[in-house]
Amino acid sequence: MSDIQDQISKQGILDPAFRKKKLRMYFIRTAIAIALYWAFWSVSWVPYTLWFYVPINLLGLAMIVVVPRFLESKLRKAEAAMEDSQAIEVEAEIIDEDK
Repeated sequence: MSDIQDQISKQGILDPAFRKKKLRMYFIRTAIAIALYWAFWSVSWVPYTLWFYVPINLLGLAMIVVVPRFLESKLRKAEAAMEDSQAIEVEAEIIDEDK
């Protein structure tokens, strides 16, 4: 079972190196956005775009931080269910052998 978990954890969003890279890119992107907002704040419509940018930015941060934890818990539950089903199969084979 741990072999499957190791394979999955080294792919995509569950990989710690991938998450660090995405988090770094998030902070760089946010810093650039802050600099642009500061530079163009005097334009009349720019302050209103914050109403769109801030929720989308926070959603992106949540996707980087929260989703991997959610997926890891789902992975653990699925792994436990697979172990239970394998235990049931072994018990069924033992019962069939006894007959």
